[in-house]
Amino acid sequence: MQFLSVVSGALLLAFMAVERFPEHLAALPELTALRVIEGPVSHVRDGDTIEVAGTPVRFGSLDCAERGTAVGDAATGRVRELVAGQSLTCALNGRSSYDRSIGRCTLPDGRDLAAQMIREGLCQRYW
Repeated sequence: MQFLSVVSGALLLAFMAVERFPEHLAALPELTALRVIEGPVSHVRDGDTIEVAGTPVRFGSLDCAERGTAVGDAATGRVRELVAGQSLTCALNGRSSYDRSIGRCTLPDGRDLAAQMIREGLCQRYW
């Protein structure tokens, strides 16, 4: 029984790490994803939600201010700049929030989009 508790705890920590720190885990988010989508960004809802190939994606590791605020509008604008004309790869972990799939999206050059927004100080890590 103790072994199962340890294994369960380890799996929970691994899941949390993949969702909260995907940029530090190389290909692991893609390997553990239930679905991977690729395609152009069809819509930017705000700083932490985009639509890729018609699928709404909420970045699991990112928290941005809401649109309609100065900080939120800046984050939304920066995401638009980063994804303009780009085709992204998004690893979806099977969870959802409202109508959005939770996942990680990378730019063609390999940069994690959420991590880029955190690095630029426009958003924070979602805990």
